[in-house]
This record gives sequence, structure tokens and C-alpha cells, in this order.
Amino acid sequence: MIARLQHTKAPRYTRLTSHPLSRLLLCLCLAFGANTAVHAASFDCAKATSDIEHAICNNPDLSSLDDRLSESYQLAMANLPGDQADALRTEQRSWLKQRDACNGQESCLSDLFSQRAALLQDTAKQAATALDAIIASIPANPATAEQQLQQYRGPLASAWLIYLHQFAPASKVTDAEVEKRHLTVVTAMNDDKFPQSLLRDIENDPKTSHDVAVLTLLRMTIERAGYEDADGRPYVHCFIFKQQGAAAYDAFGALYGSSRDSQAPICPPQGDLFEQPAWQQLTKLIEPMVGKASENSGTIRYASYADWAMFRLRATVSPEDFLKPGQRTPATDDPEQLIRSWSDESVWPKTQREQLLAAIEPARLATMGWLQTEKHFSASDAAKISDAIVKTWLSDRMDFIGEMSGPED
Repeated sequence: MIARLQHTKAPRYTRLTSHPLSRLLLCLCLAFGANTAVHAASFDCAKATSDIEHAICNNPDLSSLDDRLSESYQLAMANLPGDQADALRTEQRSWLKQRDACNGQESCLSDLFSQRAALLQDTAKQAATALDAIIASIPANPATAEQQLQQYRGPLASAWLIYLHQFAPASKVTDAEVEKRHLTVVTAMNDDKFPQSLLRDIENDPKTSHDVAVLTLLRMTIERAGYEDADGRPYVHCFIFKQQGAAAYDAFGALYGSSRDSQAPICPPQGDLFEQPAWQQLTKLIEPMVGKASENSGTIRYASYADWAMFRLRATVSPEDFLKPGQRTPATDDPEQLIRSWSDESVWPKTQREQLLAAIEPARLATMGWLQTEKHFSASDAAKISDAIVKTWLSDRMDFIGEMSGPED
């Protein structure tokens, strides 16, 4: 079972060690019996031996179809209930016999692959939609969701059963089931040892809470479940941020310190606060400096981007957090003073800084009004929260660009 731990991450503003982002390729082992791709997702073309393998590797269209077929098959298998997954596996074996009968003829393979890829893509989409509907029902009826998820064997359903065990005891997921499901989730990461190793470190860190460990396991599984694919599969886990609060914000934000953080499954902000004209103007005026800093920050910048996305979510879903003393202590106590005293005019001219400073109060007032209208805070609390939100937003960006130059001593 996942150890009961207490979570700690690297400090919010500390530069993390950068790790290369490797493409997470899924293999159709049933079809081709290999798992390293060069030109096709299902096998290594450098090791192609059969007429079928050579035909696929020599034809870009076939290679693309093979890639699509492989990914759709794996996604369908992961998201189908056990009995339906077994049926699909049997069906796939039958299809392989048809494929072999083509004897490597490209025209035969092309028609066969096109039909199969389209069918598997549709099957995968329907399977994902059905599973997502069960997940979305968790807040309203966790016990029923648990019963339905038990019919699935894939990593996503398994991670959600572990979630229910931790956060919805009434669902009656057993400790033994958690042990089994945890193995399923971790085994699914075998094609990429880095997140597997990172998860193990988090779960064994005595400073990590068990809530955060469970949510990190869920987060890593969601990252690999296909929500960011071109089909536009929408996130259905967004309810956890309101329900689990700080633990969810901690587990789903910047984690890797590299471009992997661009895949963090962070839900969009609730409402239109950051679409207000005042916020659009503030963002526009600081963006040139953020862009300059990004050019020199390497892949670590994706960790900052993830933090900023999480900040927007938290500010709109849980703005009451900004009333808590010490809940979010900016790295910069007075970002406005830092902007005023910036030393290098060639990097950030005074006229541009003055325009930015003039845009701060409108953003603060817009936030205060939004909090009163949309979240029904009192004028006093809305003023405190809006001040904290704007100051933290600015502090985050001033910390990011601070290495370029800085305020005068």
C-alpha cells in the first residue's frame, strides 16, 4: 500500500534540476511483439524483418496508420471494462490474421489498416467517454462509481479507485484492492522510468502527506491517459481541486522541473476573472519581459508556467485561501517597488515600467469586483483577497525575470 507520508516539494521559487522530455510511445505488443519505435509506434523499423514490417516502414502513410492504430488500440484497452477489453483482444487477433494474408502488399495493407484504425479510434473514443462519465459521477455518488470502476482493469480506473479509498471511505475500496491497483498503475509506467522513480521518491518521503502521494499518483496517470490528444477529450477531474484543496493544488502543479510540466493536468480557471480587460492589459504589459526571461531559462520555464496556471485556478476556485495568513508568501514582498527600482534601463525602460505600474490598480479593482459579484465575498474580504492575488501574480513574474537584472541596491 502507498506509505502514509507527509509531502514536500522543492521551494516554490527554487530552480529545479532539468530532465529531458521523452515522448511517451505506446506499443501494440500483440500485433508486432516489440516496443521501441523509429518510424512506427508499434515496432522498431531498424529491426524490421517480415514483408509486412518492411512495407509499413517503407511507406509513410502506412507508418502513420500503424501509429494511429497502435495508439487507439492501447487507449481502448486501457479504458474498456475487463470483459470488453478481452473481446477486443480476441477481435484484434482475428484482424492480425487478415493483415498477414496481405503478404506485405501495400495496397492491401493500406485499405485494411485504414478501416481498422478508424474502427479502433471510434472504439477508443467511446470507451474514454464512458469511463469519464463514471469518473465525473464521483462527487455525487462515490459508492456507485466505485462499483462501476471495479469492472475496469486499466491504470486510470485503478488510480481513481485508490483515490476513492483515500478520500471517500464510504465507497468501501479495500486495502487489498489498493495494493493490487497501485501495482497496475506503477506497472503502466514501465515504458518511462523517470515518473515511476519520482513517484517512488514521493511515496517514500516522510515529509509527504498520504493525500498528496495519492493525488500525485492520480496526476501522473491522468497525464498518460490521452486527455491532451487532438480529439479534445476534456478533463473530468476538476472537482478534486475544490474538494481536496491544498493537497490537490500541490500535487497537480509544477513537479518535474522540465518541459514535462507542460503536460500537467491543470484545469482552466473558473469564471472569467483573468479575461477581464484590466487583467488582459496587465498581462500584455509584463509579457515582453517574461518573454525575454523565457529565452534564457531553458526547460525550467515550464515549471513556472505550470505554477502560474495553477495559481489562476486556485485564485478562482479557492480565493478564500488568500485570506489565510502565510498560505502563499510571495518571494517578493513588494513587487511594485522592484518594478520602480529596476536598474537596467536598456533591458526594461522606465516608460514601460510606468505603464505596467499604472495597470496594477485597475487589475486589483477588477478582481475585487469579481470576487463580490461572482463569489459573494464582503467588500472587506474581497479587498484583502484581491490585494493578495495581484501581489502574488506580480511576485511570481518578478521572480521569474529577476535573474536578467534587478533593482538597484
